[in-house]
Amino acid sequence: MAASSDERFKMLVAALDFGTTYSGYAFSFKGDYANDPSKINANTMWTTGSKSLFSQKTPTCLLLRPDKTFHSFGFEAEEHYSSLVDMDEHHSWYYFRRFKMLLHNNMDLTRDTKVRDESREKGKELPALDVFAHSIRYLKNHLLKHLKKKSVANLIGGEEDDEYIHWVLTIPAIWNDRAKQFMREAAKEAGIKSTNLSLALEPEAAALFCKILPLEKQTTESGTNLSMLKPGTRYMVLDLGGGTVDVTVQEVLPDHTLKELHKASGGAWGGTKIDEAFRQLIISIVGAPVFQEFQEKYPKDYLEMLQSFETKKRAVNTSSKDTFRIPVSLVELFEDEFGEKLDLIPSKTRHRGKLELNGDKLILSGEMISEMFKHSRESIVEHVESLFAHPFCKDVDKILMVGGFSECVIIQEAIKKRFPNKRVVIPPDAGLAIVKGAVLFGHNPKMIISRNTKWTYGVQTNRNFKPGDPPDKMFKVGNVEKCKEIFSVHIGVNKTVEVGTPLPPKRYRALHRDDETIDIPIYISSEEQPEFTTDSSCSYLGKLTIELQKSNSDREIEVGMTFGGTELVVEAKGTKNKEVCVAKFDFLESKDKQF
Repeated sequence: MAASSDERFKMLVAALDFGTTYSGYAFSFKGDYANDPSKINANTMWTTGSKSLFSQKTPTCLLLRPDKTFHSFGFEAEEHYSSLVDMDEHHSWYYFRRFKMLLHNNMDLTRDTKVRDESREKGKELPALDVFAHSIRYLKNHLLKHLKKKSVANLIGGEEDDEYIHWVLTIPAIWNDRAKQFMREAAKEAGIKSTNLSLALEPEAAALFCKILPLEKQTTESGTNLSMLKPGTRYMVLDLGGGTVDVTVQEVLPDHTLKELHKASGGAWGGTKIDEAFRQLIISIVGAPVFQEFQEKYPKDYLEMLQSFETKKRAVNTSSKDTFRIPVSLVELFEDEFGEKLDLIPSKTRHRGKLELNGDKLILSGEMISEMFKHSRESIVEHVESLFAHPFCKDVDKILMVGGFSECVIIQEAIKKRFPNKRVVIPPDAGLAIVKGAVLFGHNPKMIISRNTKWTYGVQTNRNFKPGDPPDKMFKVGNVEKCKEIFSVHIGVNKTVEVGTPLPPKRYRALHRDDETIDIPIYISSEEQPEFTTDSSCSYLGKLTIELQKSNSDREIEVGMTFGGTELVVEAKGTKNKEVCVAKFDFLESKDKQF
């Protein structure tokens, strides 16, 4: 007997954690989730190529052949690209890494957006949608092969029939709606049907996972034991990733669902900022021209230097010196160029006394290490401090630190030192909390009952011109003076909305009786009540194109927005017969097609 669509939909949930620096996946079956939600399988045995080591995740690196077809992803891509560089055969290949940040706060993102190859050679760029799709497709296929090896593929219809799988993609909570649609379209290009896909906000997913962990000690008559987060608990989730830092504040309700207390916030203060600080430190020692030549002549050494630092930075502290390796090729390049020993240079720079060089060893003082972490550390602490100053953070006494960068000792110590009265919780395998939580979200998205809007959302419309309106916004329809570019607010910033509950609709009318469509531009603003869409706080988000039905004689439609889910849903109806109009909402249109 064939399974119903709902049964098929819920048989297996698979989450893909597509990160800035590392990626991975996890999954669980419906039956296992019902019996024990914590029974989640994650692939933590990614092999690091010839080094014969294992990792919880694989690097977010993609290698394409000269004909732009897929070759490899992750550790395999890193290793093969290094081999190509050794043989000087890499120039026609395409190698991409850390490209996820292209989507962060990018209001110009379209389907035509390009991403540059890591070599930065002229002309070596490809459509970002293709690069993301290749990467998602690899993770998807790797998971399906993993299931086949575990002899469970037959339980979900086999590798060619993934209708039984519901897929979840993790995304930063601070991403805008353009980035969300971009990821959904990339997943579709990778072979995942939109009906079988959810987007999970990373800090929310981490919170769902932490909620099922024994995090709190309780003393009872039988002694001391561990319990999960209790109803009434208010806590902050600090999701520290490679690219972004996401912060949410939530409360556990009596029925164990989660309520968001404040809009998601954060910034680009993740682990890659430390990598860039290290890179700039090396440049300050050898000079930009030498460093540029080093990148071009010895790209393999350059990549290995960054990989080595990426691994070590999580364990360093500011209380003692630490040693980092720099390539001999860089040392020799500098000494050939300037005719003096590189070891002698630190004493002539502003870093005198803070670092020393001994051959291929770069020895940094605790003060120098602290300076490299300064921007990210202070940005994170100051942002968390600003949130705790708000009334909604009253009674919030726990900070859950998750994400790969949360394993960094320096960041942990900074949070604990600045907030001594808060309990800082770092779950085991904090880097897997998001992907495992995304699996839980896929099984039961209703665990999140409400969210807060990150912006004011509204529609650009017009109204009758009135005294005081800017003269340059006046136009005429017949003999009627109108005022253009009015921001018609549908909901204000940081307002609590229940998941799946539509907002009251607003009515809009076509300007001309012979119009067959209405274009409704959607705008966002950081202000509560913006007046015009041209205000500095406003940004164009996308356009809703509505085909008017012939029976709609008054040329009027109702537009309703549903917030609270991880994505914005818009519906349009005729005002008289309530027939649903054909509405296409597109956040990714090219600029030359915008309203």
